[in-house]
Amino acid sequence: MSRLAALVPPKIASPSAIGAPQSAARMAKVVEFYSALPKGQAPKKHVGMSPLARYKARYFDGENASGAPFLHVIGGLFLIGYTIDYNMHLKHHKNNHHSERLEAPYGARLASTTDVFDLVRVVMDAEVAQVVQVKLLRGNVELTSKLRLTCLDLQAIQALYDPSTPPAVQSTLERQLQQVQASPAAWSVVGTLISHSDASVRFFGASTLQQAISRSWHSLDPNNPAPADLEGPAGALKESLLQWLATSAAAAYPANGNAGTPGEKPVLRKLAAATTSLSLRLGAEWSDWLLEVIMRIAASGASREATLEILSTAIEEIARADFVGSQRMAYMAQLSSTIPHLVSTLESSMSPSAKPSETNLALTCFVAYLNAGQLSHAELTTLYPCLLPHVSRNETVIKAASALEELVERSSGLTEGGGFGVTRFVHRQRTSELIQHWVTGPYVQQVLEQAVAEAQDGGEPEDEALAVFKLVTTVADHFITTFLFDPPPPSAAVDPSSLLTLAHPSVHSLFSLLLALSTFPGYTSEAYAINELPMGAWMNLQELGADEGFMPGPGEGREGRPGKEAEWAAYKGVFAALAEGLRERAIRPAESEFFGWPKDIRDAFRVNRSTTLNDTVQYAFFVLRDELIGHLVSLAAQQVSSPSSAGKDAHENLEATLFILLSLGEVVPMGPSLSELDPSAPPPPLQQYLATLFGPAVLGRIPSEPGMHQSLRSTTLRLVGAYSSWFASHPDACLQAVTFVIAGLQEAELVPGAAKALRGLCDSNRKVLMRHVPSFVQVLGGLEGRIPETELAKVLQSVASVIQALPEDEIVEPLLMLANPVVGKLGAACAAAAAQLSYLAALARGLADPEGDVIDLDASLDETSLVRETATRILNEPRVLDMRRALETSIEAVATTWPGDAEIVTALADYLSASSVWLGIEAQLLARLARDSSDGTLSDSDLAALSSPVERSLQVILAAYADVAAMAENPDVVAAFLSLCCQITRLFPRIFLSLPPQYLDAVLAFAERGLSMQEQFSLKSTVELLLMSVQQTRMASASSSAFQAAVLPRIPSIMRSTLQAVGGLAPRSHLVSLSELLHACLLRAPEQARPTLKALLGEAGFPSDRATGDAKARFERAVNSARTGKQVRQAVTDFALVCRGLDGTAYGLATTY
Repeated sequence: MSRLAALVPPKIASPSAIGAPQSAARMAKVVEFYSALPKGQAPKKHVGMSPLARYKARYFDGENASGAPFLHVIGGLFLIGYTIDYNMHLKHHKNNHHSERLEAPYGARLASTTDVFDLVRVVMDAEVAQVVQVKLLRGNVELTSKLRLTCLDLQAIQALYDPSTPPAVQSTLERQLQQVQASPAAWSVVGTLISHSDASVRFFGASTLQQAISRSWHSLDPNNPAPADLEGPAGALKESLLQWLATSAAAAYPANGNAGTPGEKPVLRKLAAATTSLSLRLGAEWSDWLLEVIMRIAASGASREATLEILSTAIEEIARADFVGSQRMAYMAQLSSTIPHLVSTLESSMSPSAKPSETNLALTCFVAYLNAGQLSHAELTTLYPCLLPHVSRNETVIKAASALEELVERSSGLTEGGGFGVTRFVHRQRTSELIQHWVTGPYVQQVLEQAVAEAQDGGEPEDEALAVFKLVTTVADHFITTFLFDPPPPSAAVDPSSLLTLAHPSVHSLFSLLLALSTFPGYTSEAYAINELPMGAWMNLQELGADEGFMPGPGEGREGRPGKEAEWAAYKGVFAALAEGLRERAIRPAESEFFGWPKDIRDAFRVNRSTTLNDTVQYAFFVLRDELIGHLVSLAAQQVSSPSSAGKDAHENLEATLFILLSLGEVVPMGPSLSELDPSAPPPPLQQYLATLFGPAVLGRIPSEPGMHQSLRSTTLRLVGAYSSWFASHPDACLQAVTFVIAGLQEAELVPGAAKALRGLCDSNRKVLMRHVPSFVQVLGGLEGRIPETELAKVLQSVASVIQALPEDEIVEPLLMLANPVVGKLGAACAAAAAQLSYLAALARGLADPEGDVIDLDASLDETSLVRETATRILNEPRVLDMRRALETSIEAVATTWPGDAEIVTALADYLSASSVWLGIEAQLLARLARDSSDGTLSDSDLAALSSPVERSLQVILAAYADVAAMAENPDVVAAFLSLCCQITRLFPRIFLSLPPQYLDAVLAFAERGLSMQEQFSLKSTVELLLMSVQQTRMASASSSAFQAAVLPRIPSIMRSTLQAVGGLAPRSHLVSLSELLHACLLRAPEQARPTLKALLGEAGFPSDRATGDAKARFERAVNSARTGKQVRQAVTDFALVCRGLDGTAYGLATTY
């Protein structure tokens, strides 16, 4: 009680005095109970005694002093009730003037209610433990549990579901109430909670009951930890649950058609879930449970809707249940007796006379049973005609479309499961009827026209329209992939006139509908989602059509086979219409409208163009090919010569045309074709079209006034970058493109696109541009300070890549022109050091030979002596020497002046990594050295020279990353270091012989720590290093003795780390490599590994609490008797599933291989 004393206000008003009648009622019960307590004898001398002294004498000093703990409980209940009243109700009560005279301390006024909740619970847990020892209450633990849980938690439950409760308070209350649900005493309070007048309390009670059945079944009967029959508490629980379920069903869905009790439907669903969980616990003991539930509901006065709700919830819970082995099949067999009743109920509820609300529930139930695989072909044949009318009723179309969509997808095999008889249920005839009577019918057309009209007026499509459009695209995709290009065999005796082919009018109407969806107007997220719906249908139409020969060009099977000219014309026409529709959809609104949008709306427009429109128009290109490019280029030539609308950022139509050409840049073949290799042959049409696009007719006429037409010029810059490789065989067009790009570098808004385009042009056309380096350098001289540093770095890298293509004798002059300004400014401008370093890094990357192994101007590893001599002469050229000395001085000054500046260090590291990759370059150089030398042929002097830099790397890394925390924060460094150690162990293990012996031991310890890391590259390198180290112990080499001395004593710790990784520390994707490491230990060091394995598996709870003694014994026998690595791998995989709780689960089996 002393811990609660700080929470007691100086003056406590009764609940009724502060306007809380419910609290007053509770208080009356507390007082009544309080008065009934046995009392000690009154003190003989009570005159003059204070109330506190009389209280102490009567209740603590008398014969019944054992009542004290009970009083503490009552006091705690009173305090928590008062505090919740104060924080949740009193402050907002109409008589809140009462609260002004109650000066509650920080505990009740300022601290959150949950803090008090925590404190009272801690105190009361101890006090209740004392109360149950009192002789008066012994044997009545249920009473004390109910007193504690219901009185203390009812208000917390109501506060949890109260929308006015702050989210932080709700989170804390939720955690506290979850502890209540997990308590064994939860069984004794669910009845009180489910019978409460507040729906939120009833829901919490139903949820508590479900969790108790699922997770605390062992605590239901103290005398039987696994009750599996209907005797005793399990039978009583079943009867109570059925009664609660029937009462809730009648309240949620009254049979008289009145509105149900507010908030009761979630309670009913939760009780249905609890009933299902109970049936799963009892199994065959309650095999007819679902029929019994249905009969109880029918007799309760509830409508048919309640039965549908319960059936849906039950089958969804069953589908989610985790069965083992054949348990699912046996359990589902028990439900087969309810299927006829289910079909009858669904048939009645989907009849035209049924209420829309009942029909929607029936459709939800239908989908639930379909997903669970419980509807056979015969049952679907009965229900399918009942379903179809509802996809043309606004009140039911959402649920009906969802149900039919699920059925179509399962018929196509697009989703897993489906049950016996579902595959191909929506066969050719049913699909044709859907297309002819619904998809192309008046209802869908009306919905589309209304949605388009609303979108053009700025509105959003209704949910009913979205459901219709999703079903239309699902049916279209099913038809295209399954039937359009797969005619029935002659034996089917199908009337040819009834077949839906590419030439059929209904198919044309279907394609027109898909076109309308791909070009659906509007700039909302819903409109963009509609544009995305038909993408799968267009992709399948293009790919399957190509398989049928519907593609342009000469050759057998192209442009349709003989007799299919009409189909080819229709096929080609629909994709031409699609391309034009997408081009129009890509047109940006007028400047006044577009730039008045919020930024997120503008970004959404750009994203939709770059994803949905970009991908879809590529399908059209694969059908139309050169014809589409020619059409777009011709259109662009017309548009660029036409006057634009007024405004600074006009030419919207031309910009959209160029954007579509930009989208096709990913798939248009850029390289020369075989016909182009013949100089006498005329250029192919595609090359002519692109020459027009990037020639004076289009690119040469793009407006270039400063500050004008930013969107058009930005798209054109991206277009040039996308087609940069094409310019390699068109030097004149390349120079014109470079001129256009350089003009873009002069305007800040266009710099990012221009820099990227220039980089693409320089990378792809270095030989074309290398004679123009002086012009580049001249342009760069005026850019610094005018464009962002990152963009200038890209430009420098682009120009440097052109310089790299120059002959060695011609490289000095342009290199100095480019590098000297940067080096000079680096030494003088301290404030700009980071930027100058980034420029140097860009230069280093640009000067890198894209096809070379070593990134350096020094070509000493080259095999050509002429190149080596030329490189040496260039490096010793006086001006280059001066630049190198200035660079060395500047870098040293930067490193010593700002060693603690994060920005400077980052920029410096970026430059250094572009010049030499620290740990990575060591590993690469070792691999390069291994081409000419082996570990055995290295002389002692060479070995010492090689060991020196390795030792320095080991010193730095092992000291800096001495614990797992430091390793986890730098997984890239750890992975690079371990890869270096792997290279040493694999290629030159004698290096460890020349180093002090503690280095190898430290490396192995480092690797063991790496087994606890989750980062995949680090973990992979760790296992690889340990595996090679173990294998080195039995190699016929001079280093094997060193590895034996270091590795064999560590076998126990390596085995422990490996088993812990198998048991759950490492991702399952690494089980194969871990099994190889375990196998190597058992094979290479059996004297140490086998006893260690037995001892480790003998430890309780190792490597996982889920691993039983039998599982460990099976694992030990399997790995010890395994003769191949495959057998060890299988044993490790099986044991890992056991340790991770996935043994016998569908998920574990499905994700193992």
